[in-house]
Amino acid sequence: MVRLAQHEVVINAPAAEVYRQLTTVDGLLRWIAVDAVSVPVPGGRLEWTHENGATMVGRFLELDPPQRLVIAYGWKDDLMGVPPESTIVEIDLVERDGRTTLKLVHKSLPPDVVADHLRGWIYFLARLQGSWGAGSNSS
Repeated sequence: MVRLAQHEVVINAPAAEVYRQLTTVDGLLRWIAVDAVSVPVPGGRLEWTHENGATMVGRFLELDPPQRLVIAYGWKDDLMGVPPESTIVEIDLVERDGRTTLKLVHKSLPPDVVADHLRGWIYFLARLQGSWGAGSNSS
């Protein structure tokens, strides 16, 4: 049974700039949130609120700028049956010729919400990508 969501996009920007958009309050406000908290150190708090009021509550687990970050991820009030920090999101960035391939893997999701999370990641990563342009792939 599939318990993960995967998505890949190519962004017309250097990995360091993409990494900044993923780990700073200013960056998160640009593509995924209307409010955010980010303390980008191992164990540091990560929280963002979408326009609809849904709030992701997590923590940075691993940071390897500008190539990789891993976060514990979940929802305030156990939205969609995903409590705060109950799943893992791994993001890898590979830069080539000034463009960055972002590969996201979201693990340990309850089976009935995998498709919803994949749709959400596709939507929000397209917003991130739209700042610079390019193509995408998901599964």
